[in-house]
Amino acid sequence: MLNKKEADKLLSAAGYSLSESDTFDLVIQFCLEKRIYDLHSINQALDYFSLKPLAGALE
Repeated sequence: MLNKKEADKLLSAAGYSLSESDTFDLVIQFCLEKRIYDLHSINQALDYFSLKPLAGALE
């Protein structure tokens, strides 16, 4: 399980970063900080803000 620092490092290595102003990114950051790793729980949080779920193509 990744913490926020590890996730930032991983994303940076792939040329990405989490925005401090994008709602989707803020939800992901919140889940990382609160150690919420369950995909269903993360998708519920994203749905609360009417955002696309993670792995949405698989559902």
